[in-house]
Amino acid sequence: MIVRLPHSHSRELDEGRARARVFGEEATGLYPGQAWGEVEPHMAGEWRTVRGNSSLSWADVRNDAHSAWQVAKLYRDDCLRDHAPVTMTG
Repeated sequence: MIVRLPHSHSRELDEGRARARVFGEEATGLYPGQAWGEVEPHMAGEWRTVRGNSSLSWADVRNDAHSAWQVAKLYRDDCLRDHAPVTMTG
């Protein structure tokens, strides 16, 4: 099977989205134990500082950051494993 990933023609777009994904991953450590609904307003407020030279707004990258946050949270909670099913406790 061949998977074709979409190619963006804008380096700025790619860089802004990459920054948002890293920010989402890092947020699990910055706001440990908090739900996305509690974390997201902080991230939205900090995006202007974190985005570097990207002109993308928080609305443009919110889904990228949220996806990365979800995966990082599963990993930190030890629920992301190839050898066992994902289970949520508590």
